[in-house]
Amino acid sequence: MVKVSLIELETFDDIILLLHSRMSAVSMTSSLLCSEKSCFTIVTVSDEQILIISSPPPSTKCKFASVDDQGKVRCGELPPVGRPVVFILNVKDIKETDSIPITLLLHK
Repeated sequence: MVKVSLIELETFDDIILLLHSRMSAVSMTSSLLCSEKSCFTIVTVSDEQILIISSPPPSTKCKFASVDDQGKVRCGELPPVGRPVVFILNVKDIKETDSIPITLLLHK
C-alpha cells in the first residue's frame, strides 16, 4: 500500500525554493501545477510513499519562476536565460476515481 502525505507550504516562494533546491546540473527544470486556489507538485519518495506538496498560487502572473543571485523568487512570462527554471502549468480541473482506466475514459 502506498502512503500519501500532504505537505502545505506557507507561500508560493517556499514551493519554488523547494523545487529549485531539488534541481541538479543534469535536470535544471521542474514543473508546478497551479489552479486559482493552490499550486502543487507530486514527489515520489519511494515505492511506498508519495508526497503532495502544495502552496498558495502566485500573486502575480507567472509562467516561469526562478531564483535570482540574491535568493529571491522571480516570476515572468518568459523563461530566464541560463538559469534553472520552474514551469508553471495551469490546471483546469481534477477528476478523481478509483481506477486509472476509468480516469482516462473521463477525459474527453
